[in-house]
Amino acid sequence: MTTLGTPLSPSATRVMLLGAGELGKEVLIALQRLGVETIAVDRYDHAPGQQVAHHARTIQMTDPEALRALILQEKPHLVVPEIEAIATPVLEELEAAGVVTVIPTARAARLTMNREGIRRLAAEELGLATSPYAFADSLEQLQAAIDGGIGYPCVVKPVMSSSGKGQSKLDGPADVR
Repeated sequence: MTTLGTPLSPSATRVMLLGAGELGKEVLIALQRLGVETIAVDRYDHAPGQQVAHHARTIQMTDPEALRALILQEKPHLVVPEIEAIATPVLEELEAAGVVTVIPTARAARLTMNREGIRRLAAEELGLATSPYAFADSLEQLQAAIDGGIGYPCVVKPVMSSSGKGQSKLDGPADVR
Protein backbone atom coordinates (compact mmCIF):
# COMPACT_ATOMS: atom_id res chain seq x y z
CA MET A 1 0.00 0.00 0.00
CA THR A 2 1.39 3.37 -0.99
CA THR A 3 1.34 6.13 1.59
CA LEU A 4 0.24 9.40 0.03
CA GLY A 5 2.02 12.53 1.19
CA THR A 6 0.97 16.14 0.92
CA PRO A 7 1.07 17.76 -2.53
CA LEU A 8 3.85 20.30 -3.03
CA SER A 9 5.82 18.95 -0.07
CA PRO A 10 8.84 16.63 0.15
CA SER A 11 6.51 13.76 1.13
CA ALA A 12 4.25 14.18 -1.92
CA THR A 13 3.35 11.27 -4.16
CA ARG A 14 3.92 12.66 -7.65
CA VAL A 15 2.09 11.38 -10.73
CA MET A 16 2.96 12.51 -14.26
CA LEU A 17 0.15 12.22 -16.79
CA LEU A 18 1.31 12.08 -20.41
CA GLY A 19 -1.62 13.62 -22.27
CA ALA A 20 -3.62 16.42 -20.72
CA GLY A 21 -6.79 16.65 -22.81
CA GLU A 22 -10.33 16.46 -21.44
CA LEU A 23 -9.96 12.84 -20.28
CA GLY A 24 -6.60 13.67 -18.74
CA LYS A 25 -8.17 16.59 -16.89
CA GLU A 26 -10.69 14.25 -15.26
CA VAL A 27 -7.93 11.82 -14.27
CA LEU A 28 -5.89 14.67 -12.76
CA ILE A 29 -8.85 15.92 -10.72
CA ALA A 30 -9.47 12.40 -9.41
CA LEU A 31 -5.80 12.03 -8.46
CA GLN A 32 -5.85 15.37 -6.65
CA ARG A 33 -8.89 14.27 -4.64
CA LEU A 34 -6.71 11.40 -3.41
CA GLY A 35 -3.98 13.82 -2.31
CA VAL A 36 -1.62 13.25 -5.23
CA GLU A 37 0.65 15.96 -6.62
CA THR A 38 0.00 16.08 -10.38
CA ILE A 39 2.16 16.91 -13.37
CA ALA A 40 0.25 17.39 -16.64
CA VAL A 41 2.26 16.99 -19.83
CA ASP A 42 1.00 17.76 -23.32
CA ARG A 43 2.35 18.86 -26.68
CA TYR A 44 0.65 22.27 -26.50
CA ASP A 45 0.35 24.93 -23.80
CA HIS A 46 -2.83 25.35 -21.76
CA ALA A 47 -4.24 21.89 -22.50
CA PRO A 48 -7.34 21.25 -20.35
CA GLY A 49 -5.48 19.09 -17.83
CA GLN A 50 -2.65 21.61 -17.53
CA GLN A 51 -5.17 24.13 -16.27
CA VAL A 52 -5.95 22.05 -13.16
CA ALA A 53 -2.64 20.28 -12.46
CA HIS A 54 -0.12 21.32 -9.82
CA HIS A 55 2.52 21.50 -12.58
CA ALA A 56 2.09 21.96 -16.34
CA ARG A 57 4.79 20.96 -18.82
CA THR A 58 4.81 21.21 -22.60
CA ILE A 59 7.01 18.94 -24.73
CA GLN A 60 6.79 16.82 -27.85
CA MET A 61 6.21 13.47 -26.15
CA THR A 62 7.37 11.64 -29.28
CA ASP A 63 10.83 13.18 -28.77
CA PRO A 64 12.76 10.57 -26.74
CA GLU A 65 15.34 13.02 -25.39
CA ALA A 66 12.73 15.57 -24.29
CA LEU A 67 10.60 12.91 -22.59
CA ARG A 68 13.57 11.33 -20.81
CA ALA A 69 14.84 14.74 -19.63
CA LEU A 70 11.43 15.75 -18.29
CA ILE A 71 10.92 12.52 -16.35
CA LEU A 72 14.42 12.76 -14.87
CA GLN A 73 13.86 16.43 -13.97
CA GLU A 74 10.40 16.02 -12.42
CA LYS A 75 11.11 12.68 -10.68
CA PRO A 76 7.51 11.42 -10.59
CA HIS A 77 6.74 8.26 -8.64
CA LEU A 78 4.30 7.14 -11.33
CA VAL A 79 3.90 7.91 -15.03
CA VAL A 80 0.50 7.37 -16.66
CA PRO A 81 0.44 7.45 -20.48
CA GLU A 82 -2.97 8.70 -21.61
CA ILE A 83 -2.33 9.29 -25.33
CA GLU A 84 -0.82 7.29 -28.17
CA ALA A 85 1.86 9.69 -29.41
CA ILE A 86 4.59 8.93 -26.85
CA ALA A 87 8.18 7.70 -27.14
CA THR A 88 7.30 4.47 -25.33
CA PRO A 89 10.81 2.98 -25.63
CA VAL A 90 11.93 5.71 -23.18
CA LEU A 91 9.26 4.59 -20.72
CA GLU A 92 10.43 0.98 -21.07
CA GLU A 93 14.06 2.03 -20.54
CA LEU A 94 13.36 4.14 -17.43
CA GLU A 95 11.02 1.54 -15.96
CA ALA A 96 13.61 -1.24 -16.48
CA ALA A 97 16.25 0.95 -14.81
CA GLY A 98 13.99 1.44 -11.78
CA VAL A 99 13.74 5.19 -12.35
CA VAL A 100 9.94 5.30 -12.54
CA THR A 101 6.88 3.07 -12.43
CA VAL A 102 4.64 3.23 -15.49
CA ILE A 103 0.96 2.43 -14.97
CA PRO A 104 -0.04 -0.20 -15.97
CA THR A 105 3.43 -0.97 -17.44
CA ALA A 106 5.62 0.48 -20.17
CA ARG A 107 5.15 -2.69 -22.23
CA ALA A 108 1.36 -2.41 -21.92
CA ALA A 109 1.57 1.21 -23.04
CA ARG A 110 3.65 0.23 -26.08
CA LEU A 111 1.32 -2.61 -27.03
CA THR A 112 -1.93 -0.70 -26.62
CA MET A 113 -0.67 2.26 -28.58
CA ASN A 114 0.08 0.03 -31.55
CA ARG A 115 -2.91 -1.73 -33.12
CA GLU A 116 -0.79 -4.46 -34.62
CA GLY A 117 0.91 -5.16 -31.30
CA ILE A 118 -2.31 -5.37 -29.30
CA ARG A 119 -4.12 -7.43 -31.95
CA ARG A 120 -1.28 -9.93 -32.20
CA LEU A 121 -1.02 -10.17 -28.41
CA ALA A 122 -4.76 -10.72 -27.95
CA ALA A 123 -5.42 -13.06 -30.88
CA GLU A 124 -2.14 -14.90 -31.40
CA GLU A 125 -0.40 -14.98 -28.02
CA LEU A 126 -3.40 -15.06 -25.68
CA GLY A 127 -5.79 -16.85 -28.05
CA LEU A 128 -8.68 -14.44 -27.40
CA ALA A 129 -11.56 -14.29 -29.86
CA THR A 130 -11.35 -11.21 -32.08
CA SER A 131 -13.07 -9.97 -35.19
CA PRO A 132 -11.31 -10.89 -38.45
CA TYR A 133 -8.33 -8.63 -39.10
CA ALA A 134 -5.30 -8.22 -41.33
CA PHE A 135 -2.45 -5.76 -41.73
CA ALA A 136 -1.72 -4.15 -45.08
CA ASP A 137 1.02 -1.83 -46.31
CA SER A 138 -0.50 -1.19 -49.75
CA LEU A 139 -3.82 -1.06 -51.58
CA GLU A 140 -2.99 -4.42 -53.14
CA GLN A 141 -2.46 -6.00 -49.71
CA LEU A 142 -5.67 -4.37 -48.46
CA GLN A 143 -7.68 -5.77 -51.37
CA ALA A 144 -6.12 -9.22 -50.90
CA ALA A 145 -7.09 -9.16 -47.20
CA ILE A 146 -10.66 -8.17 -48.04
CA ASP A 147 -10.90 -10.85 -50.73
CA GLY A 148 -9.22 -13.38 -48.44
CA GLY A 149 -11.89 -13.32 -45.77
CA ILE A 150 -12.32 -9.88 -44.22
CA GLY A 151 -15.10 -8.99 -46.66
CA TYR A 152 -17.33 -5.91 -46.84
CA PRO A 153 -18.20 -3.80 -45.02
CA CYS A 154 -14.94 -3.39 -43.17
CA VAL A 155 -13.09 -0.69 -41.28
CA VAL A 156 -9.56 0.36 -42.20
CA LYS A 157 -7.50 1.90 -39.41
CA PRO A 158 -3.93 3.16 -39.24
CA VAL A 159 -1.67 1.08 -36.99
CA MET A 160 -0.91 4.21 -34.94
CA SER A 161 -3.63 6.82 -34.42
CA SER A 162 -5.91 8.22 -31.78
CA SER A 163 -9.49 9.36 -31.37
CA GLY A 164 -10.65 7.62 -34.54
CA LYS A 165 -8.38 9.70 -36.78
CA GLY A 166 -7.59 8.15 -40.14
CA GLN A 167 -10.30 5.48 -40.00
CA SER A 168 -12.44 4.64 -43.03
CA LYS A 169 -15.44 2.37 -43.54
CA LEU A 170 -15.32 0.46 -46.81
CA ASP A 171 -18.72 -0.68 -48.09
CA GLY A 172 -17.53 -2.13 -51.39
CA PRO A 173 -14.72 -2.31 -53.97
CA ALA A 174 -15.31 1.29 -55.10
CA ASP A 175 -14.21 2.49 -51.64
CA VAL A 176 -10.75 0.89 -51.96
CA ARG A 177 -8.64 3.68 -53.42
